[in-house]
Order: sequence, then structure tokens, then C-alpha cells
Amino acid sequence: MSTEREDSLESQNGSMIPASNFKRILAFGMDFVLLSFASTLLFFYIPKLHGQVTEQEFERLTERLSHALSSPDKDQTAVENLMIEFSEFTGNMNYELIMSLFFVLYFLVGEVFFGGRSVGKATFCLQTSSADKDLSLHPRQLVVRSFIKGISCSFMFLGLANLLFFIFNRNHRCLHDLASKTSTTQSR
Repeated sequence: MSTEREDSLESQNGSMIPASNFKRILAFGMDFVLLSFASTLLFFYIPKLHGQVTEQEFERLTERLSHALSSPDKDQTAVENLMIEFSEFTGNMNYELIMSLFFVLYFLVGEVFFGGRSVGKATFCLQTSSADKDLSLHPRQLVVRSFIKGISCSFMFLGLANLLFFIFNRNHRCLHDLASKTSTTQSR
């Protein structure tokens, strides 16, 4: 037996209603904050995975960088050189690759194992649906969507492009929505 709310949701276009833009932004913001927190934790854990020598070098570099940045009479050239050295060090640990894979995996797990819901989407009763209301979601759609959305969190220009598509597309669909032929809908 269905409730009045379910009947009203299904009566519009014979299927689920599109999620409000405000809820979509809030849900993604919540996911992004969660991912930022997790990536900060992983930032300090990844050197441990590479062994004691890497962990000690990481601690040495972070201490030098922290001291250089907090020094009242900091030498801008020395700080820039330390930043370059630190960036090269994290590059050698494949930090960006590991984080990008983590972001993709986060969204993929939510899409596949939790009914098209990340933590943010579940909080606001949203879910991923096929853009074609007559078809159910295909695993390939979920992989494409999760890949583009996860990579958008890692690379600023792709993230900006994703946001611009959301703002300027008349249906407010992001790149990951368009490429995967999916949409975000209000769930029951």
C-alpha cells in the first residue's frame, strides 16, 4: 500500500521528481566536506604505507614547512622552494592518484551498494536515477558517473566545468549527469 507522498511523487511524469537544485548543492557540499576530512586523514597515513624512511622524510618536510610558514620573518623564496620540494615528495608517493581513486570509489560505493545514494544524498533523500524514465540504471552508467564526479573533486578545472554545466544547463545537469545519462531525483 502506497502513501499519499509516494503517490504524489509517482504521479508527476509517471516517475520520481527531479531533486531541487538547493538540495543537490547541499548534498554535494556535505559529501565534499566528508571527502576533504577523509583526504586530510589519508594525507598523514599514506606516508606510513610507504615505510619508515618515507614517513620520517614526510615528518621532516612537514616540520620544515610548518616552521617556514609560521616564522615572522619568513623568506618567500625559501618557502616556495620548500613547497616545490614537498609537492615533488607527495608526487613520488602518488598522493594525487590515491586521492582521486578514493574519491571515485566513494561515489561508486554509494551508487552501487546504497541505491544511488552517497552520504549527502541519503541525508537529503536524493538518489541517482536513469535519465530515461523507462530504463533502469545500468552498472556502466554508475561507473561513468562515479568516475567523472570523483575526478571532478580532484581536479579543479574539471570540477569548475562540472559546476558551470550545472549552472548554465537549462535542466541543471552536471557533466557526470550528461555523460552517464543519469539524473538526481527525490527519493521516497
